[in-house]
Amino acid sequence: MSASTSRRPLPAIAFLLVLSILTVIVWWRVLHRPDAAPQTAGPTPSHSASCAPAAKALTLPSPGAVTVNVRNGADRYQLATKVTGELKSRGFKVGQPGDAPPLTGTAEIRSGIAGRPGATLLSYYVPGAKLVTIKRSDTNVDLILGSGYSVLAPQTTVTKAVAKSRKPC
Repeated sequence: MSASTSRRPLPAIAFLLVLSILTVIVWWRVLHRPDAAPQTAGPTPSHSASCAPAAKALTLPSPGAVTVNVRNGADRYQLATKVTGELKSRGFKVGQPGDAPPLTGTAEIRSGIAGRPGATLLSYYVPGAKLVTIKRSDTNVDLILGSGYSVLAPQTTVTKAVAKSRKPC
């Protein structure tokens, strides 16, 4: 038989103890870090990118300069027709309402690059809508209403939010 060697378990135990403590500290920090503000369906989308020094300021058009095509992706009877009427009463040019494939979430506002200012303006009216850039050469904007859509933002709220977005940083 071979000669017995004496092992020292203390360094290994100390190493495992230190490693365990570090693991607990890392997980504690991960689980208790301050999270970003939750996304709510507030009337003002985040436009902080316009405050960056290299970013171009986006000039919002008047509602009368924006043509909106409303589509019902919520499968609710006459929803697109109702919202089309509401947008028209708020000064937007509107196309014929229609249907769209089912959409979860509040809404999507789809536009090409040329229609981005109009889409941004419309995003103030539809809290929680997602802006989507598509290949399109005109300035028309498509509003696809999803199952989470409820109402347009009140005009006073929209007016305040638009005025706030025009203030310099």
